Amino acid sequence: MKKKIIKTISGAMAAAIILSGCNSAQLKIDSEDEEAVEDSGEADSENESDEESTNESEEASTKETEDEETEAKETEAKESDADSSADASDAASDADEESDSAKKDNDNDSKKKTDESEFEDITDYDSTVMLDGEELTEDELSDIQDFLNQHENNGFVATSYRTPDKANWNEVFYGGAGIENCDFPDEALDAYLDAIGEDFVEYDLIALSGDDVRSYVESKTGITDFDISLLGGFTYIEEYDILFDQVSDTNHVNIVCEEGIRRDDLIQVLVYGEMQMVGELGAYRRISLIETGDSDNPYMFYSNRELWEDYADSVIEASVYGTDETITCATSGTAYGPDIAIIEDNAVEDIIYPRLGDIDLSDFNDVKEIAFCDVNGDDLTDMVLILSDGDDTVAVVCDAHEYYEGYIEYSQGSSAVTIWLSDNVKKLTADNVIEYILNHQDEYNEL
Repeated sequence: MKKKIIKTISGAMAAAIILSGCNSAQLKIDSEDEEAVEDSGEADSENESDEESTNESEEASTKETEDEETEAKETEAKESDADSSADASDAASDADEESDSAKKDNDNDSKKKTDESEFEDITDYDSTVMLDGEELTEDELSDIQDFLNQHENNGFVATSYRTPDKANWNEVFYGGAGIENCDFPDEALDAYLDAIGEDFVEYDLIALSGDDVRSYVESKTGITDFDISLLGGFTYIEEYDILFDQVSDTNHVNIVCEEGIRRDDLIQVLVYGEMQMVGELGAYRRISLIETGDSDNPYMFYSNRELWEDYADSVIEASVYGTDETITCATSGTAYGPDIAIIEDNAVEDIIYPRLGDIDLSDFNDVKEIAFCDVNGDDLTDMVLILSDGDDTVAVVCDAHEYYEGYIEYSQGSSAVTIWLSDNVKKLTADNVIEYILNHQDEYNEL
């Protein structure tokens, strides 16, 4: 079993308003000195007539000029209004375009926030009991059981996750998750073989297109834009957007739904393995589903809680040598010796099986101490166990080994190391064992 070392729119619309001014014209009439004439009546009459004619002409000219100026003002004002209206229209159009663009950006930001936000815990995940709700009927349990046992869904059964984004995607996709192999060119396969340093495909080849994987995750969990890099057990050929892997077995687990409840659109079911254990410390898991109303895809996966506490003989806060840190471990006795589970966020992250070839540990199920320390200098944290059968005490060291990048597995221990420690450490405690190994590291590594 493996463990993962875990626009804003600124500014306002501006309309250009053109203000025009007009220059007023004033006519000045110069008057001449009057001359005395004997025929004053006729002269005066003619003069008056001329003056009236002149005045009328001047008034007409003035009125015509004023009319022309008024018309010019009106024309200029109309043109100004038209320009202002056009500018305002252009500004409004620009603002609409910016508003549409901002709306799209805001929509994208909102979608991004939704995609990246943490799921709210709606299942009371840490509790070991079911939520209160309407009890499911036998027919409903049977339908959910069939759904969980489908190959495309079964990968979500045997892995623990508080919320769907925390699922172990390597477990979910192991064996392809029911997705058909995509068509791929020979060049993509060659790139895969080059990446793993092989010349040919040895086992059953899994070839999943990135689009199929992302679509699958969205339909099963609601997560959009799934990060392909989370599938560390696959080899991703980015140029072709294809994930490759080879398998020779399956992680399928046939399960039985024993009981279940419905609360609104939330379903919780208690399941156990029909032919094999669903989890190593106990058969029972509590799986939470969301009803979708879609007959083709009736449920989405939300959480899977292994009820490990019900099957643990003891829970030990293991020390991390040289620090104040602790790691929660659960122990369970078996006919072959104890199983040690590492618990993180109420999920079984790893299980170590101490077994010694030349020493029978079947009676050493009493785990006195657990400690973690890099005892062999390889920068990986090893596990040290102090076990008892009631009379005798033994120390077992399970070395950590890198399975692949980011994942480690533990050995079952070495009989030679256990005997060596028993011969040289007077009081077998975790601290004493670790200090002795660190002081005799070359000798330990030779064993």
